[in-house]
Amino acid sequence: MTINKAWTEDGLTYLSVRPAQKKVNTQFDTWEIIPGTGAFTTVITTKDAQALLTCPVRDEVAGTSRAELLPYSPAQFVTLLNQLDSGLYDGIGYDLVFDGAGQVTNLKSLYRP
Repeated sequence: MTINKAWTEDGLTYLSVRPAQKKVNTQFDTWEIIPGTGAFTTVITTKDAQALLTCPVRDEVAGTSRAELLPYSPAQFVTLLNQLDSGLYDGIGYDLVFDGAGQVTNLKSLYRP
């Protein structure tokens, strides 16, 4: 998925998302994100959702480990995302996990250069 905006309103965190494709860049052990087209859809995160902001393709990627990945709350994620240059949004991919009610319970940014 790609995210074009995120916001918090009335205690809930909203993400505007669109499907994207990801493929492994074997030269650098990173993900390459291919943004989708069409309209963005708004989804809600659960109050206890976690956001992991870097996710290596493989555990052995130099300089990273899963132990170093710290979870952020949805509100912290909104703050960090909104500090990015909006021109970067299409190049950053996210894996989202949804619960049975269609709310995001887990979000991981994909490791890329």
